[in-house]
Amino acid sequence: MPEIPFPRGVKDLMPNEALFRNEVIKKIENVYQRFGFLTIDTPTFESIRVLDAKGGIGEGTKQIFEIKDEDLGLRYDHTVSLARYIAMHQSLPLPFKRYYIGKAWRKEEPQKNRYREFTQADVDIVGGEKSVCDSEVIAAIATAFDELGIDYSIHISNRELIDAVLKEFGIAQERYIDVIRVIDKLDKIGVDGVNGLLAGLHLDKSAIDQINAFITRQGDNTDKLSYAGTILRDSPVIEEIRKALELLTLYRIRGAVVLDFSVMRGLDYYTGAVFEFMGVGDVKGSICGGGRYDNLIGAYGGRSIPAVGGSIGIDRVLDLLDYRSSTKYTYSKVFVAYVNESNLGYAAKIATSLRANGINTELNIAKRNLANQLAYANSLKLGYAIIIGDEEERQGKVKLRNLVSGDESIMGFDDALKTIRNE
Repeated sequence: MPEIPFPRGVKDLMPNEALFRNEVIKKIENVYQRFGFLTIDTPTFESIRVLDAKGGIGEGTKQIFEIKDEDLGLRYDHTVSLARYIAMHQSLPLPFKRYYIGKAWRKEEPQKNRYREFTQADVDIVGGEKSVCDSEVIAAIATAFDELGIDYSIHISNRELIDAVLKEFGIAQERYIDVIRVIDKLDKIGVDGVNGLLAGLHLDKSAIDQINAFITRQGDNTDKLSYAGTILRDSPVIEEIRKALELLTLYRIRGAVVLDFSVMRGLDYYTGAVFEFMGVGDVKGSICGGGRYDNLIGAYGGRSIPAVGGSIGIDRVLDLLDYRSSTKYTYSKVFVAYVNESNLGYAAKIATSLRANGINTELNIAKRNLANQLAYANSLKLGYAIIIGDEEERQGKVKLRNLVSGDESIMGFDDALKTIRNE
């Protein structure tokens, strides 16, 4: 058989893997809805001018999959599409709480846990009071991780704070974003690597030492806020951060909340609070991130509206939960088999009645003997099989077999339904 070409940076999912993925998404979606987030739908592609507004992705357009002969590209996240959507629908009541779960694409070099096609589960709040909205978004994401059984810590910083600190350190405003991009690499290249790159930006040693001391500051959240306050006296952003941290203590989330001045987030459109969920124990690195983007909506015209959001990477979550080892293969609970072709009509009637009663049911649809039908049902790891033969059809009953224990008995439909439901 000739080799079939398959694109890099994407993956196929087997039925058990896809089912596991859908259940993960359903849990996240249920949490988002519990927090009162609404959902909208936006196209998978946008105008290149929309995608590149404010240099959002930080790399120009080289990471965008462009559509040939069109001024269009595939979305690289859901935030830009939301900002464009709000700019075009400014009659929406504010605050507007929105969630969206879907695919996005980035034309980057594939590597472990980084794909070219990936699924994100976003929550965003447009409008509202900053600290309250920041904590609500973070808490919604944390609750989703709690329900998935993933351990994490939440690392929080603030881009407005970072800009003000860089100003105090004598850094020219036009260099802020370059410095931020370097600091964002701290967890990958370490302090020495960051210092080397900062030197490459022609910063003097005194400024580099001050930046280094700031981003590596140790202590609890109170100590770190006090330290920031000695640099930025009477800054309102200090109080904003303090309020968000205090609010997060009121939510029943399991993960620790850590004020971490090294958290930057790579995208250029972030303006205020930024956060990353970091794995705990054997799980290394960031598993989720987000932040405040108060200027992005205004970039598309109309009034500027503050907004904050975060995104769970579904593919990363699936890897953490070892989705490939999932044994659940089908949504069905019962397989309806029949002995003879003449029993098909009655078998179909039984399958239809089970489905009408909310039981996910598979009906045999292939020409095969009863032994092969049951072997197929066992391969799907189903719990029950209903077997229809001439005697069952004559009596208007069914033979219910437990595919785990092998026990079987002939009974009426209502009794079979009750047994299956009580599994």
